[in-house]
Amino acid sequence: MKKVLIIGNFHQLGQKVYDKLSNQYEVNLLDGIDFEDVSAYADNLEGVNVIYTFLGPHDVDLQISAVIQALDRVNPPLEQFIMLSTAGIDNELTEEVTYPDVDNIREYLNQQRYAVKLVDEYEIPYTILRPVKIIDDLSGELDIIDEGISMQYGHVSADNVANTAAKVVEYGQFINQSIGLIER
Repeated sequence: MKKVLIIGNFHQLGQKVYDKLSNQYEVNLLDGIDFEDVSAYADNLEGVNVIYTFLGPHDVDLQISAVIQALDRVNPPLEQFIMLSTAGIDNELTEEVTYPDVDNIREYLNQQRYAVKLVDEYEIPYTILRPVKIIDDLSGELDIIDEGISMQYGHVSADNVANTAAKVVEYGQFINQSIGLIER
């Protein structure tokens, strides 16, 4: 049985993915810790096959760096890494955007880009989720936008983000891809 570690619960995404996967995998949700503390991960990484990170919005680069350092120390049988980032890191948005709770957009996007680079360079299968503004309610059909394709800024429900994140492990979808998520 695959062992899944979910780190963080931004927009309740960790809990939503936990609820979707816990009936078929051994799943642990790690929240309420100092996500920049490498030692906070040690006991939770043993035997882990899949990592989800739902961190942010601030200092995600430092948080992912701590996860990577902990992985190097524990060396679990990791097969997949799924990371929540944000639309805009690839300059794919067709309009200027303000991000909720973010004052310095340039720094925020640089932090996101660096975190994605760390995951990419770890050289295991990964999926980067780049949602637009996450909202609580479903409001439309989900569009998945490939990396490098322009997209408008809008919104996407937390449920659609969680469903997509779960599909990565359940059905092997979106491997080694960075995908934009938006509802029409």
